[in-house]
Amino acid sequence: MPERASTSNGNIASPELSLEAASEWTTEDFQAAEPYPIPEITESMLNDYIEQMMSPSAKGGSTLPGGPPSATDAADGEDAGQLTGHPYPPPFNQHEVLAAYTTYPYCSIGKLFFKQGTGSYVASAASIGKNGIWTAGHCVHSGNGQPSGWSTNLVFVPAYKDGAAPFGQFTMRQLWCRTNWYQNGNPGGLFEDMGAAILNPLNGRTLSQVVGWLGFAWNFPRNQVWTSLGYPAAPPFNGQRMFQDTAPYANDGSVPGSPHPIGIGCSMTGGCSGGPWVLGLASTNYVNGHNSYRPNNQPLEIYSPYFGDNAHSLMQLVVK
Repeated sequence: MPERASTSNGNIASPELSLEAASEWTTEDFQAAEPYPIPEITESMLNDYIEQMMSPSAKGGSTLPGGPPSATDAADGEDAGQLTGHPYPPPFNQHEVLAAYTTYPYCSIGKLFFKQGTGSYVASAASIGKNGIWTAGHCVHSGNGQPSGWSTNLVFVPAYKDGAAPFGQFTMRQLWCRTNWYQNGNPGGLFEDMGAAILNPLNGRTLSQVVGWLGFAWNFPRNQVWTSLGYPAAPPFNGQRMFQDTAPYANDGSVPGSPHPIGIGCSMTGGCSGGPWVLGLASTNYVNGHNSYRPNNQPLEIYSPYFGDNAHSLMQLVVK
């Protein structure tokens, strides 16, 4: 298929696929896929980039609500307040999700399977409305600035557990990421390592009708407590179960670009990429970050791009 990229407000999309071009994964495909390595940064990588870092301007927090699946087919101040953090290793509370994955909001989170280059990989993602999902930019594009960098044969399996797909597989129609990630990759594009996808309906129903969707929050203060969720698959995890990690703001990331990413304590491994950071899990259920990258010498910390107007503009493109 010839490349026909779409661009909009700092976002870029893959060519749109027909439903006939989509294909599901077999159980053997699931088992053969490898955890996508969490992108890591080193000081030498950062030293290759000489770029003035600027703090984001103060803005009000905004939200859009989420919602449970259908029963039938039918804040001012990003810098508001005293910014406090934690030295490494920052505190966090992590455990396997013990609630039934098929209950909301957990059913709106799932495992992502895709191919990139010559590899087959697993990562994590969340439903954000209609047929849209949210994940990390590196899960939908390799960040090499080339049309060949788009992931292919991507499927989303909500509430995946021990090889089971209780709601089926939702195949990709179109992928989106921030242009800064597409062009600059690691480390120059990590501050906008944001990805999203429009999926095909399944059996005549949209993704959000089947599993519900998480709300979305942007331009919020950094002093928050998030619950990060995902499917870590690299040792000591095996990718068969969903884990959750509750942690407060720890510090700002040091990669080039502005606004600075946000760091929290977390020991999840490859495969958790793209898993949502949720504000008010089981209450407001707002996506306000996701698992993106970590410093190579700090395995107990993980970072997300700060969600400002850039994240909101990308979200709008996949839930229109």
